[in-house]
Amino acid sequence: MGSAGRRSVAFAAVAALWALAGWPIAASAQDAPAGERKSIALDNGAKPFPESGEVLMQSDDLSYDRDAQIVTATGHVEIAYGQRVLMADKVTYNQKTGVVTADGHVSLLEPQGDVVFADHVVLRNEMKDGVIQTLQVLLTDKSRLAGSDAVRTNGDVTTVHRGVYSPCEICEKQGQHTPVWQIKAFRVVHNKTEHRIIYEDAYMEMFGVPVFYIPFFSHPDPTVKRKSGFLTPSIASSTDLGQEITLPYYWAIAPNLDVTLAPRFTTKEGIVYQGEFRHRLESGSYQFYATGTWPDTRTAGTPGDSVFRGSLFGNGEFNLAPKWSWGFQTELVTDNTYLRKYGLSDATDLTTNVHLNNVDGRDSFSANAYYFRNLLAGTNRDYTPWVAPTVDYDKYLGDLLGIGRLKFTSNAMMLGTPAGLDSRRLSAAFDWDKPYTSRGGQVYRIFANLRADAYSTDKAPDPAAPGTFFGQETIIRALPTVGAEVSYPFVRPDPGLKQVIEPIVQVVYAPNIGNNERIPNMDSINVEFDDTNLFSENRFPGLDRWETGGRANVGLRYSIYGAGGGQASVLLGQSYRLKEDKSFSDATGLRNEVSDYVGAIQIAPNDNLVAVHRFRINQNDFKFSRNEFDVLARTGPLTTSLGYAYFAADQAVTTATGAREELSLGTTLKLSRYWRLFGSTVQDLANSGSISNQIGIGYQDDCFGLAFGFYQSNISYQDIQRSNTFLLQITFKNLGSTGVGSQSTLSTRTDSMGIVNPGTTLFGDPDTSLFGDPAGVMINDSRRPGIGSNR
Repeated sequence: MGSAGRRSVAFAAVAALWALAGWPIAASAQDAPAGERKSIALDNGAKPFPESGEVLMQSDDLSYDRDAQIVTATGHVEIAYGQRVLMADKVTYNQKTGVVTADGHVSLLEPQGDVVFADHVVLRNEMKDGVIQTLQVLLTDKSRLAGSDAVRTNGDVTTVHRGVYSPCEICEKQGQHTPVWQIKAFRVVHNKTEHRIIYEDAYMEMFGVPVFYIPFFSHPDPTVKRKSGFLTPSIASSTDLGQEITLPYYWAIAPNLDVTLAPRFTTKEGIVYQGEFRHRLESGSYQFYATGTWPDTRTAGTPGDSVFRGSLFGNGEFNLAPKWSWGFQTELVTDNTYLRKYGLSDATDLTTNVHLNNVDGRDSFSANAYYFRNLLAGTNRDYTPWVAPTVDYDKYLGDLLGIGRLKFTSNAMMLGTPAGLDSRRLSAAFDWDKPYTSRGGQVYRIFANLRADAYSTDKAPDPAAPGTFFGQETIIRALPTVGAEVSYPFVRPDPGLKQVIEPIVQVVYAPNIGNNERIPNMDSINVEFDDTNLFSENRFPGLDRWETGGRANVGLRYSIYGAGGGQASVLLGQSYRLKEDKSFSDATGLRNEVSDYVGAIQIAPNDNLVAVHRFRINQNDFKFSRNEFDVLARTGPLTTSLGYAYFAADQAVTTATGAREELSLGTTLKLSRYWRLFGSTVQDLANSGSISNQIGIGYQDDCFGLAFGFYQSNISYQDIQRSNTFLLQITFKNLGSTGVGSQSTLSTRTDSMGIVNPGTTLFGDPDTSLFGDPAGVMINDSRRPGIGSNR
């Protein structure tokens, strides 16, 4: 058996002995029957172990010299004491001196889980101290430390001479005997008390070739989850900021409290200060991330003309009592382009919120306060509302005498705008419905809703006369709705296949009273008619507007299900109303008596192919008003995502520039087990231009990662400039990662198949460091920007 095989067997045997360290003594050496392994309970005359401890020694052959008080064991020797287990071909134990000497295939299991392998070991002081020859150590994370010899003192400091460290696996089956990378040093010290591995006079090898020399450095051992120290620095270059370097420092103040400071030094914009504070309490946790700069260059007439630019993001969640909780979310920024210019986030809408929640079964209560900010160019902040507060209470009243389910909902809200709008709303509603399935398979549902609203408003804008406002108003309205829905699914089961055709008809009636324009529309502005709300009783997303009049929603759904889990479905539908509803704009496709056609096609024959097509077709000219198509496909080593989106010029998501039409493509090609090629592009088909492009190559194994790529962004507005960037990132397991490239204008996102989505950067954030490691993150919120998110 080779050395690797012996070690694996020894490791398994040591692990088993750990659990069996408390075995009772079966027999003495003199009384053991022939052919059985011998065991003996030793006399602690020299007191090498505490009197309360028992040493168990077992072997194939065992001799005991009572005069010299020396025990000699040979053949599969096993010594167990406390949490340490020693195995070897031969072991001698001198009870007078307390010295244990082991030779041949020596393995020692440590209390922390490390396993020491050696040819010759001399141990004393309860096997805590000693001298080891031809040392090899398997650490708890399967990293390896080896050396010509080592000395251990106090049971926690091991000094290795001519040491080698590597976390990389060695695959002898493929003929690879050298790890991808390793550190060789004249002296390596593993201090288990301080949980650090220290190197003196060291150099790193890549694929057996020395690449650089380090006179002294250290990193945490595998037991460390959080430790103060400098994190991996990062270097970057960009058109906007010039050359830059970020020097993060992590401070573990307490087990539940830490701070990370990461100043970014740039050649064009001076210093960008960054800091993150995280705190976990018994009742919950919270965190804040703040950035700020006094830019060296200022662009007149743009957001970059500010003396100070900065942002504050944060969030927290806390338990107050059983079923009660409160929390907050903070998203504040000084100007519209700061986050994108400095590569912190590509968000276009920011929301600051404080909330109080109670959930009790089907009943719920929530109170919220909101502050909104839109970062798109041309947004008039005078009409961006704040809400303080909005209160919701929902109560499920149950099934009343078997005649249907009843639910009570209510809302109270106060909002205002910098322009002076003041609006107060009180709303209460009862919702009732009764589902029923007939013996013939028809599915029925009848429903009714009665809602009452009361508004008190002042300075509400007049939609008919822009720039003018209504005076103080008090408005009360009652909004009843009744309806019924019936569907009749026809099922055809075939061998290995099931088909379902389901026609659906829904009839809804509400008084055709329209909507009072004196009620400011703050929560029902954006209405999107699609397959998801074809059968909704009210298609307005908020309470300020209400869908009135009589209407019928008709649709047909066809589904097919395979025995192997594959499926596909098609939904096509349309809405008909008795009278035009002017509450909807022409852009929604719902205003006229006959609506646009909406539908969706979904195809997923297996896990390697998923395709979704969603559309809305104008009912007059049969042209697409909205057309969205997404495909995710994997075939062999190639994984591809394709996206297409078209929105007509009158849609809510388009601007004055006209129709929006984009094509996005992302692909990853696995060249081998460790190498992959990836790239993506986003094309503006409406204006015949490119939005962004990227291509790169990456290597990733169990201990080393390398990625190199090119990223091009053609986004340019205000003080944001177009940029071309070369990106490089290198990652070493247990040491961290570093990169050379540019601050990105878009955040990093990859899907579950590893495809780099179009319009994103190449690399994510490193989570380890060279001198410290804030791993074991207490709070995680992927939405907010964070230190390192500019990579």
